[in-house]
Amino acid sequence: MSVDSALIVLRNALPMSAQLAADIAETGVIVSFPADFALDQNVEGWVPVIVDGEQSGFNYSVHSLAELDHDELPSGVAKAGDTLLAFGGKGTLSAETVTLIHEVMGRRYRASLLIEDELFPPDDSWGPSAPLDDIHVDRRGSPAKLAGEVEAYVAQHYPSLPPARHAVAKEMLKQIFIPVLIFAALGGFYLWSQLK
Repeated sequence: MSVDSALIVLRNALPMSAQLAADIAETGVIVSFPADFALDQNVEGWVPVIVDGEQSGFNYSVHSLAELDHDELPSGVAKAGDTLLAFGGKGTLSAETVTLIHEVMGRRYRASLLIEDELFPPDDSWGPSAPLDDIHVDRRGSPAKLAGEVEAYVAQHYPSLPPARHAVAKEMLKQIFIPVLIFAALGGFYLWSQLK
């Protein structure tokens, strides 16, 4: 599962990562960012984070809206901010972690969500003092719990496909190859010893 999304923000309103972690803690979830991670710094790669004691993370990059082609962005983006924070979730825990960060950033820092070329501005009542503790209730659990529920749902309703025939044959050949190789080596050793 891979999910790409972005936030449109005002760069000078971005919190330090320690403050974002403290804000997220108000939801009942503990997130630890790397010591050198800053929301306004371009990473262009994977940011490892720990969520409620479990390894997670996301791809992250920062772009100035002035550098982007506005014809490819939905209307209203320029009013929403001057910076695009691009997130890439890999797997369900990563995607749930990114979703939680989006919700906290939207409520506390008035970030607009940009996903699938659609812009979702924050609620008018959200801002610096917006309550965050109800996010935990609304989402019915931590990212790890939500990721587990998604994975269980997928496993129940979309069982994994049986392996392709050639994959099964390849696996069987792998299992047979080592014993055949050992037998051939022993046979060769026996023949060599008989020729002496």
